Amino acid sequence: MIYVSTSYGFGPDNRYKLDQIPNSIQLAIYKYELYKNNQDYILKTIEKSNIQVRVVHLPLDTLKTDYDLIFKMMDEIYAVTGCSKYVVHPNRGIVEFLKAFNKQLRPFSLCIETFAWKSKKTFRTPLEIVRAICTYGRHNMYMTLDTSHIETLWFDPKIMEYLLCYTNVIHLSNRAKGIGQHLPFNDSRGELNLISFVKDLDYKYKWSGNIVLEYMPEYHHKLYKNLKYLEELINGR
Repeated sequence: MIYVSTSYGFGPDNRYKLDQIPNSIQLAIYKYELYKNNQDYILKTIEKSNIQVRVVHLPLDTLKTDYDLIFKMMDEIYAVTGCSKYVVHPNRGIVEFLKAFNKQLRPFSLCIETFAWKSKKTFRTPLEIVRAICTYGRHNMYMTLDTSHIETLWFDPKIMEYLLCYTNVIHLSNRAKGIGQHLPFNDSRGELNLISFVKDLDYKYKWSGNIVLEYMPEYHHKLYKNLKYLEELINGR
């Protein structure tokens, strides 16, 4: 089963409201301080909205924060949303975080996000993330494949088939030279044929998991329409 959601973060960058979202969300917590200072508001707003949270994006500064505080935050979000799937960036300190996470007796899965080689993350390629998954937590660790981050070579069908065996979340968006990343996935200026990619996920690769539309703020107005189109592609219409 493939579930589709839009990414939603509390902050000035959001150009749409939670009650305008007809489906489920990835709850994006961009900074731990933002969560700490607005915890009650964030959790009560989510609870009141009755919207389903399928994925949580951990703060970008997770690996610079006391891990116990991060694990406590995960517990608090889980208690309200029931969401057990958490995305983390492979920044400096990721190995220590994976080891600490492995010692936790929590019903969570951790999904490590892909980035381009030039980003110089600790894990610079999808294959390095696969190796980390196999080393530190095959039963509770997965990959988040971000289509706008990874190089085109990873879309080779045989390579992609292998990567999807370890992928539980896909951040779907396009990219274009001179414009940037996180464009609408079907943007005519985009370098990637993501319409074909989406169709292949079920029909060719038999993949199941969560697809999250993750767009730059200036494209937030296209999320609802793109979500419907994405569902049509997945359902073969």
